[in-house]
Amino acid sequence: MGREGKETIVRDLAEALRRAETAIITNYRGLKVEEISDLRRRLREVGAEYLVVKNTLARLAAKESRLEKLDQFLVGPTAFALAGGDPISLAKALTNFSERHQVLEIKGGVFGREILSPDQVRLWATLPSRAELLTMVTAIIKSPLSNLVNILRGTITSLIYVLEAVKNKTTTENTENRS
Repeated sequence: MGREGKETIVRDLAEALRRAETAIITNYRGLKVEEISDLRRRLREVGAEYLVVKNTLARLAAKESRLEKLDQFLVGPTAFALAGGDPISLAKALTNFSERHQVLEIKGGVFGREILSPDQVRLWATLPSRAELLTMVTAIIKSPLSNLVNILRGTITSLIYVLEAVKNKTTTENTENRS
């Protein structure tokens, strides 16, 4: 690969790093081609991409995107999992894959400008995803409204019973008074 090709790779990776909200760096040594393809497919499902990059080019791209702190993770075979959306889904996908394919090592990552240790990435994988959090919030919001509706329904039903009783009593008194 010539100088222009390397410059293009550095420029593209730097742009991808700037665009991504989350980047998780892995060591893929020991994975077979079909396993890497499977990993890429799983990451695409959560809106992420997986890029294998030489460390020298990755260092240049990290410097260009002002993420020099990533250098600590750029040792040995390196690949970047990049996501612009839900970082939890990315962490879950990588962690789940690494549990089944133990040769995949999570080296660390970055969220925004915050550097993440491998343990922090694994911790993220235990958190609920964005979709799960939205479901929880919806249930929390819905619960008091459902309770209010039930209370109002009970109050209205009680009022109807009281009015019905008053009507029956009035009807009974009127009938007795006529007799």
